[in-house]
Amino acid sequence: MTTNFSAGTSKARWRPTKSFWITAGVWLLLLIIMLATGVSGAFGVWLVLFALFLIVTALYALLFGRRSWLGLPSRKGAGAAVGAGVVALVVGGVVAAAAGPVPSTITPLADTRAVATTTASPSPTPTPTPKSKLLTECVSDGTSFVEPGGTLKCAKNDKGVLVWMTEKDAKKLVAEQVQATKAAEEKLASDKAAAVVAEAASAEAARVAAADAAAQQAALDEAARLAAEQAAQQQAPAIQPLGEAPAPAGAYYANCDAARAAGAAPLYVGQPGYRSGMDGDNDGIACEPKR
Repeated sequence: MTTNFSAGTSKARWRPTKSFWITAGVWLLLLIIMLATGVSGAFGVWLVLFALFLIVTALYALLFGRRSWLGLPSRKGAGAAVGAGVVALVVGGVVAAAAGPVPSTITPLADTRAVATTTASPSPTPTPTPKSKLLTECVSDGTSFVEPGGTLKCAKNDKGVLVWMTEKDAKKLVAEQVQATKAAEEKLASDKAAAVVAEAASAEAARVAAADAAAQQAALDEAARLAAEQAAQQQAPAIQPLGEAPAPAGAYYANCDAARAAGAAPLYVGQPGYRSGMDGDNDGIACEPKR
């Protein structure tokens, strides 16, 4: 928001523009926020920032002859604003420097320790104690070693390595190993029993399946047999082989008319009353129905 200076406006009375009030409100809000945070030298820092903004804005109006955000009415006013900005910059720097941290006169802890170290009298060197073999590797399982702290025993640790340990720890470790071995054996026995039960169940299932299959096959065979019997019953009697057989006693027909009258026709070879003389075509069937 910039406008050119004119001769009329240079003599007219200056009135704050809308942009002036907006700019002033923003800087006032920034000052309140910095003071509320409790930063040391907040006002001096704010004054330095505001002075820089004022100088840049006034120089813009002074060099280009245009109104800035502050709405300066003339180059004379812009020059005055530059001077005011420089003064505010100096004052702000002084205030900020005055509010800086005060040098501490407390002696650092490291220095006090150094002084104490230099003034303290040297302590006597303690007599070295013999190094214990506890938890160091050993060679023979079950061997013992006596040292000032007590008796050590060579035993395998939980990783299977032979080390020196106290008798109490050795007994405890042996008991734990025995318990672990027993638990492993019980688990192995349980797994074997479970495997036997599973195998028996599998065998029983296979037997039941085989029995079911056999029963189904038997049912199929029986159904096939019944179907074959029914088909055989529905078929015509089989043709007897050709040949003449003597008629049994008491079954004689003079001709086919007599056989038909007796209800015995047709006569098949081998039946009572059959004679080759009545079988004109020698097909084993006498007194066939007339066609």
